[in-house]
Amino acid sequence: MRRKEILVFLAVVLMMYLYPLSVVPLLLLAREWEEFREEWKKSALLIGISIPLYGAKILLGISGWAKTLGITPIKVSPVLWWSVYLTFTALQMLAVYYVYRVSENFGEYGKTGGLAMLVAVPLHLLSIKLYFILTWTGLILFLLGLKKEKEVMA
Repeated sequence: MRRKEILVFLAVVLMMYLYPLSVVPLLLLAREWEEFREEWKKSALLIGISIPLYGAKILLGISGWAKTLGITPIKVSPVLWWSVYLTFTALQMLAVYYVYRVSENFGEYGKTGGLAMLVAVPLHLLSIKLYFILTWTGLILFLLGLKKEKEVMA
């Protein structure tokens, strides 16, 4: 794989598993992929803004990391719980929206992949399995679309 494909792969995988670290490959993509510099920067900015909420999700037990790290969730009102969850999800959706904007340029595979990743975000609370299936499928389709587009251009 070439560098851009590796960085896209890392960015999306880190968004799924180690969310705050996804800023690094996104910023590298912004530096190296001039055509989509603004989309990658905006995605990285939105993730950066949402990192405190990501920490709050862990403390509230919304994130799977709370269980993994053995953190006992803090009891708060449902209003606060849902506010953290919905605000974080909105910011995450906006960050993934800019990934989708890039994917639109890589044919049907790329566009479908970006859409699958975008749809996966709000489904996270309903079904973690569906979230991972859609995100992995979306990533694979995005990378296939990118590869096909390169073949057409070559």
